[in-house]
Amino acid sequence: TPILSEAEEKELVGRMRQGDRAARERLIVSHLRLVVSMAREYGDTGLDLLDLIQEGNLGLIEAVDRFDPSRGVRLATYARWWIRQAIGQAIEKQSQMIRIPAYLFRAIVRFQRLKASFGAEGIEESEDILVAPGLTAERLLRIRETVGNVISLDTPLGEEEEAESLEEMVADEDMPTPERAALIELFREELLEMVGKLPAREAQVLRWRYGLEGPRPLTLAEVGEKLGISRERVRQIEERALKKLKEAWGERALEFYRRLIAAA
Repeated sequence: TPILSEAEEKELVGRMRQGDRAARERLIVSHLRLVVSMAREYGDTGLDLLDLIQEGNLGLIEAVDRFDPSRGVRLATYARWWIRQAIGQAIEKQSQMIRIPAYLFRAIVRFQRLKASFGAEGIEESEDILVAPGLTAERLLRIRETVGNVISLDTPLGEEEEAESLEEMVADEDMPTPERAALIELFREELLEMVGKLPAREAQVLRWRYGLEGPRPLTLAEVGEKLGISRERVRQIEERALKKLKEAWGERALEFYRRLIAAA
């Protein structure tokens, strides 16, 4: 379908407002290529391309119905937000169904958007570029490589009834060291980011207790000695901090990280 001129676009919108279904259909059909193009940006997020396109089409239809050319923007520009919103909601819904941790979901989606904005190979060729606060190209690539095939922490990784879950795989001593190290580093960086939002003392206790600073996690007694307080006081501070962190990060994610570093 040929791209519409601005004048044609305005004319079709006017006709659509008067109940012309053919005009509405032409507005939609003329922007289907945009949906396909945008859907391809999310190719590594777990949904089939056709499903992504279908969800994007719903966003496009919503945009067409809401579009007002008097605002001074073209339909393609206006529709982008609605298409992205529809696709994003579908991916998030899917991630909730298969229980991908929220922080990993955000990392995957951010990576896909950034990769698309730089072009198919832009990130790979720009290792030193800071593409977002706290996200270097190298880190984004590691996120993709590490979680690209991860569905959830407890979903079987295969079709057989006794297939291993990710947690079981990590607990397996035969798991390749580089893969375990990549997972630990990914979780450590994400956890550090969340811990940094806590009050200073709570953040420091968690850094020591979870091994975010230094070669290993410290015991309650060791942290107490560093801070000049009792083990019980350290436990109380940790408990308070964990309550806040679990609300933002998820209890399962914290437990999974503990198992990762314990198995390292």
